[in-house]
Amino acid sequence: MRPDAFKLLRKRYAKARHSPVISQSAQSFKLLLLTALGATVDAVDHRETNFNQMRGVGLLAKELALAGKLDWFDIDLDGRFELPRRHYSFALFLGTLYHLKNPFYVLEHLAASVDWCVVSTRIASITPEKNSMETEALAYLLGPREANNDPTNYWIFSSTGLRRLLDRTGWIVVNQERVGYAGKSDPVNPAADERMFLLLKSKRLHPEFHVGAIEGFHLIEAAGWGWTAKQFSLEVTLNLDFPPTEFALYLIIPDAVLLTGEPVIVTCSISGVPAGKLHVESPGSIEFRGRFPITILSPLRLDFKVESGFEAPGDQRDLGVIVPSVGGIPFRIS
Repeated sequence: MRPDAFKLLRKRYAKARHSPVISQSAQSFKLLLLTALGATVDAVDHRETNFNQMRGVGLLAKELALAGKLDWFDIDLDGRFELPRRHYSFALFLGTLYHLKNPFYVLEHLAASVDWCVVSTRIASITPEKNSMETEALAYLLGPREANNDPTNYWIFSSTGLRRLLDRTGWIVVNQERVGYAGKSDPVNPAADERMFLLLKSKRLHPEFHVGAIEGFHLIEAAGWGWTAKQFSLEVTLNLDFPPTEFALYLIIPDAVLLTGEPVIVTCSISGVPAGKLHVESPGSIEFRGRFPITILSPLRLDFKVESGFEAPGDQRDLGVIVPSVGGIPFRIS
C-alpha cells in the first residue's frame, strides 16, 4: 500500500487506540504487533482448523503477561456467529477469505461492527484453462484438493470480483496493493499465486462519501499541495440512499500557468458523459463544479482533462493544475 494509506490508517487509529481490535487469526506476530501499539485485541480462530488448536495464543498471553490486552475466541466463521463485542475500531482479516464457504455473510457481518479493516486474499487473473477473468466480476470455485491439497480452500476471486464483493457487503476500498504473479495468476498453481491487500472502511458505520485519487496526481509537496497531470481521475463512492446531484473540486491555478496568454480549460466526464467545464483566465483559487448523472452507480470514476499550453522550465513532468491536499482531497457533494 502507498505511504499515504498508512498515514491515514495511523491517524484514524491514533484517535481510537484504546478501542478494541479484532484479528481473525491467532498468529503470534500479528497479535504482538497490535498489543505493542496499545490495542486491546480479540483473536478469533477456529480450533478445529487451527494448526495448533489455538494452544499457541493461550501460551503467548500467559508467558508475556497479556491478560486484559489479549483474549482469544473459538468461532466457526462458516456457521452463524456473533463477534465477542458489538464494535471494533480495526480488524485484520488476512489470508482467510478464500477459506470461507460464505464470504458474503462474513464480510457483511464485519461491516456492521468494524470501522476499518485490512483484508488480504488470493486472487486470479486467468482460470486454470487460461481463460481471462481479470476484468470480470468472477470467482473460481476450487475442487476439494485442487489447491495446495487443502479441502478448506473454496473461492478465488478476480480482482474485479473481489472489489464487487466488498462493495456489495458494505465496504469502501480506500487503498489496495497486489503482490505476486501479477497478470497471469491462476487459482490453482502455487507458482502463479497472487495476493491482494486492501484497506477498507465500513460504509454502514461511516455512510458519508469517500473520494480517492486513481491516477494523474504527482507527489504532494511539503507545503501540503500537489500538481495534477493534464489528465487525472478520481474515484467517488457515494451513499446511494441519499444520492447527490452536484459535486465540486477545489483547484488552484498558479500565475505561471497563465503566462502563455491562453486560458485554462478544465473539463470532467463520468463514463464518457460530460459532467462539467471550467474556463479560467485569472490565477487563484477556484471551484470546479459539475453534475452527477441521473443514474448513479457507485463507485464513480471522474475523469478530468486540463487544456493548457503551460510547461514548467526544467521540469519534465506533465503539469495541469494544483490540488490542495491537507486533510484529503478538497471534494464536496450536494
